Amino acid sequence: MYNTIVRLQQIELINFKNVKNGTIVFPSYMKQDCNRKAEIIGLYGQNGSGKTALIDAMWILQHALTGKKLPLNTKDYILQTSLSSELNFVFSLELQEERYLVFYEIELSKTKDNKLQFTKENLSYKRFSNGEWKNKSGIIDYNTDYNITIFKPLKNFKLLTASNPNNHINLGVSKKLSQKNITSFIFSSETEEAIKCCDSFKEYTDIILNLKYYATHNLFIIQNNSDNTLNMNLFNPSNYEISDYKSISQGYLSISLLTPSVVDKQVFDLLNKILKQMNIVLETIIPGLNIDIKNHGKQLKEDGSEGVRIELVSIRETIIIPLKYESDGIKKIISILSTLILVFNNPSVCMVVDELDAGIFEYLLGEILQIINENGKGQLIFTSHNLRPLEMLDTNSLIFTTTNPNNRYSRFANVKSNNNLRNLYYRSINVGGQKEDIYEETNNFEISRAFRVAGRMIDEH
Repeated sequence: MYNTIVRLQQIELINFKNVKNGTIVFPSYMKQDCNRKAEIIGLYGQNGSGKTALIDAMWILQHALTGKKLPLNTKDYILQTSLSSELNFVFSLELQEERYLVFYEIELSKTKDNKLQFTKENLSYKRFSNGEWKNKSGIIDYNTDYNITIFKPLKNFKLLTASNPNNHINLGVSKKLSQKNITSFIFSSETEEAIKCCDSFKEYTDIILNLKYYATHNLFIIQNNSDNTLNMNLFNPSNYEISDYKSISQGYLSISLLTPSVVDKQVFDLLNKILKQMNIVLETIIPGLNIDIKNHGKQLKEDGSEGVRIELVSIRETIIIPLKYESDGIKKIISILSTLILVFNNPSVCMVVDELDAGIFEYLLGEILQIINENGKGQLIFTSHNLRPLEMLDTNSLIFTTTNPNNRYSRFANVKSNNNLRNLYYRSINVGGQKEDIYEETNNFEISRAFRVAGRMIDEH
């Protein structure tokens, strides 16, 4: 799986949050050229227009592909006027000598007793052979309404049950558990055990397991609520992947910024490796700054095992201060830097960040994005309010939300190579000119009047 490359090609949202319909196609998929170069998707638009919906959809995708339980309140993501949402994804997959396009479709529904459920899942694929893409073939078409066969196509179901008669029971158990626990049926651990023992299902099993590996090790979702902990000086979540560290491969490492933390020796060694890796890049982004660990010595942990008492510090020449006293912008850069390094170097890594620009100096943000775009290998999806990236990225890398919920995401049309996209964006807000309106116009007089009325209410109290 380490040699496998998985990349997103298309994301479609239907009746999800405030998006009735919205599709984002990656530049390589538009050109039918699944390459290994960096791809950046920057999403822009006014507040409440569907930017964070994309981030939340990717968060659900990660939960589905890893077989994790969705919180019950995820049902609130379903459009209020609908009983279900659909999330559809297209991936390119390079597996040894084979190339595939993989299609994964999810339907989330509210039950009669107002619970959440994976109602439908469909996994299918196309194989590239003899210079062309073959017809789409089904792998698993799951529907909670299916009974005897549990899933379709019937021939694939028979492959599993014929090779192991117990699989009929095992898949039935998987169905019940996925419904009870609000997890994916296709990517649940129970289904995984059923398919791994069937040699005739191997090609499909490889596709499923590689998608699961991708979501576990190479897909990083950084939602805004995670970043809020930075602003409150509570934690410093670090996304990491240390390939030569066998016991811990990837995840989120949270270290307290308010007080020293007690960690075991394994985490202490891992953190040292992460900071060594980060500092190589950090000192080029913020000259003179390094991050280190102050070791306060050995200390027993709550379970009685021996740990190390540590504190994160920043170093500027000879001045050492606790990291908690650094600016939010620096803490934001530190929190995402490990993952940006992965995006730059690994074509299979996809990083999804809500409000990438929060706290980061706009010129520096533009420079980082341009470097990754020109020389990197992975994929980066971000939302932003800062318009600097509009001057640094290619038109195909930029998506704008519209005021039309039936067509939420759009690229600008008729953009010439010498156009300044930032100026064009302002112009489109003021005078239009695109297929869809991108800004719901506000009335300055009404805003001013509202401030006055609100002020009178305060005076009355």
